[in-house]
Amino acid sequence: MSLRIVITTTLNNNLFLSALLPLVRSRPDIEVIVVTDRQGPSVERVRWVWPQGFWKFLGRLGARLALLTREVFHPRTRLTMAYNVIPHGLFMRFLARLRRIPVYFHFFAGRAEIHFAHNPLISHNRRILRSKHPERLERIADRASRRADMIFVPGPRTKAFLINKGYNPKKILELHTAVDLERFNRGSDDQERDFDIIVVAQINKNKRPIFTLEIFAEIARRKPGARFCWLGDGPMHDDFDAALDRLGLHSATTWTLTDDVTPYYRRARVFLLASMSEGMSQSCMESMACGCVPVTSDTGDMSHVVRPEQTGMLVPVETSPTQYADAIMLFLKDNILWQNHSTAASELIVREHSFTTVIEAWRKVLEPLSPSS
Repeated sequence: MSLRIVITTTLNNNLFLSALLPLVRSRPDIEVIVVTDRQGPSVERVRWVWPQGFWKFLGRLGARLALLTREVFHPRTRLTMAYNVIPHGLFMRFLARLRRIPVYFHFFAGRAEIHFAHNPLISHNRRILRSKHPERLERIADRASRRADMIFVPGPRTKAFLINKGYNPKKILELHTAVDLERFNRGSDDQERDFDIIVVAQINKNKRPIFTLEIFAEIARRKPGARFCWLGDGPMHDDFDAALDRLGLHSATTWTLTDDVTPYYRRARVFLLASMSEGMSQSCMESMACGCVPVTSDTGDMSHVVRPEQTGMLVPVETSPTQYADAIMLFLKDNILWQNHSTAASELIVREHSFTTVIEAWRKVLEPLSPSS
């Protein structure tokens, strides 16, 4: 008998693969059904379900809820998961309770999954950003999360936050997405690193794209001829483009959108992330596996992988572009310092965040659901 798992979420292809591949590879009997808004990447033993044909007449959310209900109530479904609390976790918690099967929540955004009313901009969730009463959504998300059978968090800060709020520590497990080392690795040692800084992020308010370009401008002032790379796009596209012009950065910046990010990581020295809020950045971990040294906001669980004086540098969120530039220039001026941190960064990902490590963690989590149990 297969272990049929129904998952609902909205993720980009890279996060889908990073989350699903270790899960599917943890057991040969796993069958995964993903209810989402589009066709996802081809993965063995994963089937994608999204609104098509007749289902579209129910509207985006209505169609997904109807499809999710059909899949959860399939007689062979034994486990459900939601990768975001709003709205996916709410739907899944309700249906799993009716079906009397377990539901697991993944806090990809860290504490921001249930702590966002004070500043909705820390969330990229459209429901939260459009809500006139985010405090109500926050209370609903909190109640639903407390009733989940298990919550997977990206690191120790989110776990401590939940425990301090009274969540059952036995239901909280540090288990994040993994890095595919076959795709993300240092490559050839003689690869030229012609980008001083790389950013891989959506161009939205939480990622602070204009603030980040001001960091670029400060680096360009201190290091004439510096080169930058930004992979990603988003709702602030026009503002971003105008800021590149205003700051004189167009000719120094490679700006594109691609799923094939590995070659760009291997060309970069420093990975920069200046977000207002993060859980654990998948892009940061992938860049580290490729030898980039991370300089990131000290937010969420980033300190779990960005370790000062070892793998990279953390910068307080409420600080200036100048202070970010100070941290970055340490690695651009001192090649030995950069090399030591670069080596330690890639070794940390290999040791703690590879597919092998996460596959083993999934085996332990799913052991109670074995056919003989």
